[in-house]
Amino acid sequence: MATRPHFDISAAVVRQLGEELVSDEVTAIVELVKNAYDADANFANIIVNTKERPPAGATNFGEAKGYVTIDDDGLGMSEDDIRDGWLMISLSAKRKMKAAGKRTPKGRTPLGDKGLGRLSTQKLGQNLDMITRKDGAADTLHVSFSWTAFGDDRSLGDVPVSIETVSAPGRAKGTQLIISGLRNPDVWEGTAVDQLVTDLSQIISPFPEARSFLVTLKINGHPIDLGQVSEQVRKAAVGRFFFTFKDEKLSLNGSIRLAKLRGNQPEFYDKFISPDKGSSFFEYLRKKPAASSIRLSADKTQFLDFTYEVGLDSLGDVDTILSPTDPQKRLPADPGPFSGEIDDFLLRGDDVGAKLGGLANTTELRDMIRKQAGIKVFRDGFGIKPYGINGQDWLKLSAGWTSASSFYGLRPDNVMGFVLISEEANSHMREKTDREGFVSNPWSQNFQRLVMHVARTIGDLYETIRRALNDYRDELAEQAQPFDGSRQAIADASAVVDQLSSYNEKAATIKQATDATQGKLRAVAERFSKAPLFTNPAEREVKDLLTEAREAISASTALFAEIEDYTAQARVLGNIVSVLAPKLDVLSDQLNDFSELAGLGLLAEALSHEVQNQTDRLMLQTTGAAKKAQMARPQNRDLLQFTRDVTSTVFVLRTLIAHLGPSLRYQRDRIDRLEVGELLKEVRDYFKMRWEADQFEARIILTGSNFDIETNRGRMLQVIDNLVLNSEYWLKEALKRDAAFRPEVTIDYEPYRLRIWDNGPGIERSVEDALFEPFVTLKPKAQGRGLGLFITAQILESFGGGISLLPERNTAGRRYIFELDLASIGHG
Repeated sequence: MATRPHFDISAAVVRQLGEELVSDEVTAIVELVKNAYDADANFANIIVNTKERPPAGATNFGEAKGYVTIDDDGLGMSEDDIRDGWLMISLSAKRKMKAAGKRTPKGRTPLGDKGLGRLSTQKLGQNLDMITRKDGAADTLHVSFSWTAFGDDRSLGDVPVSIETVSAPGRAKGTQLIISGLRNPDVWEGTAVDQLVTDLSQIISPFPEARSFLVTLKINGHPIDLGQVSEQVRKAAVGRFFFTFKDEKLSLNGSIRLAKLRGNQPEFYDKFISPDKGSSFFEYLRKKPAASSIRLSADKTQFLDFTYEVGLDSLGDVDTILSPTDPQKRLPADPGPFSGEIDDFLLRGDDVGAKLGGLANTTELRDMIRKQAGIKVFRDGFGIKPYGINGQDWLKLSAGWTSASSFYGLRPDNVMGFVLISEEANSHMREKTDREGFVSNPWSQNFQRLVMHVARTIGDLYETIRRALNDYRDELAEQAQPFDGSRQAIADASAVVDQLSSYNEKAATIKQATDATQGKLRAVAERFSKAPLFTNPAEREVKDLLTEAREAISASTALFAEIEDYTAQARVLGNIVSVLAPKLDVLSDQLNDFSELAGLGLLAEALSHEVQNQTDRLMLQTTGAAKKAQMARPQNRDLLQFTRDVTSTVFVLRTLIAHLGPSLRYQRDRIDRLEVGELLKEVRDYFKMRWEADQFEARIILTGSNFDIETNRGRMLQVIDNLVLNSEYWLKEALKRDAAFRPEVTIDYEPYRLRIWDNGPGIERSVEDALFEPFVTLKPKAQGRGLGLFITAQILESFGGGISLLPERNTAGRRYIFELDLASIGHG
């Protein structure tokens, strides 16, 4: 009787599947160690021997050269477990266990669930022996097969597998894998093994908080230290940051050591920061608005502490999922609770920097950073590739690193840390089958968004400190008036030269008189020497006085010569002073010019921010005019050609603006008298066109009483546009989460102020006090740089106005109303 038609599978497919799913030896080892973890083992001992054959009596492949053994004290397996589970490819009891919410006896949620981990053995060697004993069982089982039997000419069911009962004295439970006939022994030898051990030490967590059980490794008889990052090394960080995410709230706290302020200005640090432990600078710093709360640290080893908190729903561009209770609403995808740490190190090449960093020298720190640089993600103690492995920069730290802030920002080579997740709490964050990252879904995207926000917040804090330190240095320099002091020093030097010259002239006159006196004394002395010897005491006394006078005059002659030498040197100094004085004046003038350009970088960034907004407005208005010209009968050809010219000009403007260098120091704006009501109607019409083109249904509501202002029309439009554009972004975010939401922007006006608000989420508490500072934003970097409100405030201040965030709060407990003070430009 013919058998019923059915599918079968070539054994070679399983071998090919294993080759594609397991990328390298490290992945293979880790997957097998994870199996030990899932079996509730306390340890996993790994032995690699590339030279010898496997131990006699423990293998059915005694002639194979080279082997790997992985031994654990886990739960072990029975014959039923092997036949009905382990030998069934992709059948996983762990998957059923997790689906039912069950845990192991030790409370672990299994990491594996695909039933493919056993395929990792073929990446290591050609043969597999498995010796296992189930906890409480009387028998020890020996399973063996060869991966070479998985050929094209054989179906999977025909691959020979041996199961036998053996004697295993001393083993009460657990499993030992013996993988023989190493496929690639070279990776375990020479220089290649160094990289393999480095990779392995990163994936099997080096941080005690993330290491869930013991893993040991021995290669060719040599114990290998998989390494732990000691607390001593971590305490040497100049910045330590700890974060947790729970109940949709991200909390961040940290501390920064004074050494972080040393940067690339050691002389300034030694003179003005170090002597008082940074307390004077801190008093200056805390006056600066910041999104995080800072305070002087009570820990004498630290400079300042800071805290920060933000809700997931307050971040821009988060991924959402359908609400389980209301199909019209969408909720932020909560990735589940996690925690982490980021340590920032000072790796200067000099000994001073090393000691300030907490170590006697940089050798220990550099070696550790070289091996462990990067922020890694550990699930129940096992690293997930590629996040932070070998310094992989998944948080894009290098993108925010510029030469200006190189000593202050988070640099990918100078940080190490971790994020801890678990199989139980973060079950929506699934790893790819090849173990190379997370499957892209709303939960994994929001996880990355949250951790990137942590890094960005730290970077913003560093940037605030850097800017404040530069301002502080400039203020101290102004107080010291160094050039006035230099000028005084030059004036004093000139006076000294003049005085020495005067002394020299007087000394020359005295010297002439002294020379004459010395000649007379010499003549008298010669005459006395020829006379008879003095016989009475008085005559002898006169002779002694003459001798002393002659010696004194000789000494004064030498002194005059010395004075003349000093005077010659003073003349040289005078020449130097006369050259230096005008050069100092030139230098002072140059520095005054440079000080006027100090804000050029920020202005350039502000310019690039605004050009896009203004050209968007011009393009929409031009498109509207072109449509009217086309619909006119007959067509208005002149207007059509004009709109084409405008469009072409806008494109050229967008291209050239990137290369535009400011060549004028001042630009005077044209001042017009504007009717506020009409100006706001123009704004409403512009955004109506913009939103219709973007298929965004929103409206602007205008209320109030009219008044006139005198200012530049374009600048005023720029202010209002920035505020409405800010509302637009957050209203779109709110619409993503609630399809029934109806976005509205309200502008209320009366002499002489405007109030602008929307019905969106409002301003997150964590940024409300620093909202008008540059680079303060909760939008992702691709969506905004945090310059719009800063520019708005700067424009209003330029004509005596101002902007504030009123204290009133919406139903979510957030401030939301912006008020513009226009009294300085009011007319009437």
